[in-house]
Amino acid sequence: MNFKYELEPTGDYAFIDMKSFYASCELVARGLHPLKHLLIVMSTTDNTSGLILASSPMAKKKLGIKNVTRRWDLPTVGENPAMKNLIIAPPRMNYYIQENLKIQHVLQNYAPDEDILWYSIDEGLIDLSRSLNYFVPGVLDRKTKLAIVCDRIQQDIQKKQGFFLR
Repeated sequence: MNFKYELEPTGDYAFIDMKSFYASCELVARGLHPLKHLLIVMSTTDNTSGLILASSPMAKKKLGIKNVTRRWDLPTVGENPAMKNLIIAPPRMNYYIQENLKIQHVLQNYAPDEDILWYSIDEGLIDLSRSLNYFVPGVLDRKTKLAIVCDRIQQDIQKKQGFFLR
C-alpha cells in the first residue's frame, strides 16, 4: 500500500521546551546566567533527605547529576570541588507559574490562545500555521519563515524573562 503523505494536513508548529525551567528561573531571579552557574532546586520538606527537582545545565555537567536525584547522590566538595559553587534553592511553584505566565503572554503576541497548547509548566507547542505569513511576509519558504519567527519568539521570551542567551 502506498501512503500519500502529500494528502495529509500540514501546519507550522514550534515546540517549546524551557531548558531546566525551575533552575533557570532561580538563577535569573538571582541575576545569574542560567547556562553558566550551578544550581539545583531541591525539596527537603519530607523525610527523603531531599529530592532534586531541577538542575541547571552546568550543575548537570560539572556534578554529573540528573533531575530527580537524591541529596545523597550529590558529590562532596572533596570528590568534586565544583560543589563549593553549587546554589541549593527550595522549590517555589507559585513563582514558576508566574514566570510561565510571562512566557504565555509573549506567545499570545504570535498566535491566538487556541493555538498555544501547554502540556506542562515548561513544555508546549504553538501552532503558527495561521500567523506565519503575517510575521514574515514574502516569498521565503515556510521552513525559513518558521525559523525566523521562532528566533523572534525566543528573543522576546529572553527579554521578558530578563536574560539573554545570545
